[in-house]
Amino acid sequence: MVEIPHPDYFEGILQIRGGNDELIEWIQARVKEDDKAAITKIKDVRGGLDLYITDQHYLQNLGRKLQDNFAGVMKISQRIFTTDKMTSKHVYRVTVLFRPLPFKKGDIVTYQGDKIEILGIGKKVRIRYVESNKKAEIVAEKLEHVRP
Repeated sequence: MVEIPHPDYFEGILQIRGGNDELIEWIQARVKEDDKAAITKIKDVRGGLDLYITDQHYLQNLGRKLQDNFAGVMKISQRIFTTDKMTSKHVYRVTVLFRPLPFKKGDIVTYQGDKIEILGIGKKVRIRYVESNKKAEIVAEKLEHVRP
């Protein structure tokens, strides 16, 4: 069991925007199973949820695992929270934003007027144009608003 200094302690925030219950349940189960950090607070915000996590390094790894298991766009940012009095080093808080993509591998969607088939999803989305059979890769962020 992970020790928490006090109930409101956190080193980072996992922001889920546009997620579903399956995604949230997977996150909670993963954090509990790994037992390297804890979720101290879940806040309902416009467009999704904020999960406050006790370990920033675990949070960044969790974001990468999310991207591997659920197709989506992930962004990591950090900001200075305070300065350590003993070492005079900056202490950071990390924010990981995850937006799941609205489609999955095998779906056929319309992108810029063309029908495309989703072949694979990673940092870039591998696609095939249905009419010309031409294959390409597109940055996932450009396909965030495409609907199946």
